[in-house]
Amino acid sequence: MSIKLISVTKIYTVKTSENLKYITGIKELSIDINEGQYIVVSGPTGSGKSTLLSLMGGILKPTRGEIVYHNIHLSSSRDEKISRFREVYIGFIPQNIILNANMTVAENIIAPNGFLKKSLKSLKSETEKILEKLGLLNKKNWFPPELSGGERRKVMVARALVKNPLYIFADEPISELDPESRDAVLDLLREYHENGSGIVLATHSKIDVGTKADYYIMRNGEIFFSGDKQKEW
Repeated sequence: MSIKLISVTKIYTVKTSENLKYITGIKELSIDINEGQYIVVSGPTGSGKSTLLSLMGGILKPTRGEIVYHNIHLSSSRDEKISRFREVYIGFIPQNIILNANMTVAENIIAPNGFLKKSLKSLKSETEKILEKLGLLNKKNWFPPELSGGERRKVMVARALVKNPLYIFADEPISELDPESRDAVLDLLREYHENGSGIVLATHSKIDVGTKADYYIMRNGEIFFSGDKQKEW
């Protein structure tokens, strides 16, 4: 199963006090993401990394071009079908931390995944395994305001991974983490990759993901380098 972006362009419309302004986030971009592939996308702020991941994850629709999930065409399929594919097969780790302050760490991970065909007991068990690997098991009953920013980011990682997704789209998953936490997140992503998950990780810095990966550099909504070695942008 693969995800294909075919000549995809994403244009944002911004309303100013005087008129409408059009900003191009992605330009005529074509890329294939295959099952089990690890892709690292780097580039400066505003280069289009977050837009690319949001398009891949079905969160945004392209202005032009086509996105195909296996045999599902994003631009022509019903929203329910797209949502179902995303819920089951894609684990999305956004750059922004979005957690329910009135739910515990464990509840924040389990509740959004309640639609999965897994028992609550199974979800709780998997949640605890992931939290242990991230060094957060002892805080599973804590609430987000009681956690540090880095700990909240790790909860976002756990929430995306607990479904054991076919694809993981991670937007700056290690930003603002201390070295130990950064290593724990990258080790966990590598583990999922070795078990068959395809991963696309966006980063503004040079990192070692600890496994064979394909590296891309983005600027101004375009990919201008790809290879098996990461280069500075």
